[in-house]
Amino acid sequence: MGAAFARFTPPLGIAALTVIAALSTALALTRGKLADVRKDLRVEQALHETDIANVKAAQAKANADWQAEITRVQTENRRMTDEADRRADAGRTDYAARVMRLPAAAADPRLSGGGALPGPGDTPSPDRPGGDSILLARADALICATNTARLQAAHVWALGLAVEPTPRR
Repeated sequence: MGAAFARFTPPLGIAALTVIAALSTALALTRGKLADVRKDLRVEQALHETDIANVKAAQAKANADWQAEITRVQTENRRMTDEADRRADAGRTDYAARVMRLPAAAADPRLSGGGALPGPGDTPSPDRPGGDSILLARADALICATNTARLQAAHVWALGLAVEPTPRR
């Protein structure tokens, strides 16, 4: 083997052989590092895919929770609105019955006198308190009864909103 080495050594030179040996060693080391880097890259890609799957799953769960919360709030609001409508209807019926039980007021001669305002000399009628009494037509009283019932139901509905805080998850 020494003869073969001596035979190729003079034309190539010792420096050239040293460079070839160093490059061969560097190539072997680089291949080893490249294999390690590729292995690390595959691990990172697998972890990245896992992270993407976890984020998608978390987003899907958050969307489902959000939709469920929207449905819950809509159902609760619908229930409260229906209850307010029932209360308004019951109040309207009650107030309308009360209005209808009132006797119709006799025509006030002061009101039919061509729109003249009552003066200081006018005496109040004995069936009403003195001062600035007004008469309402039955239709106007029914409108007031309807509006009062609606407002009371809306008030109870708004109090229900203030009492029932929305649970946070």
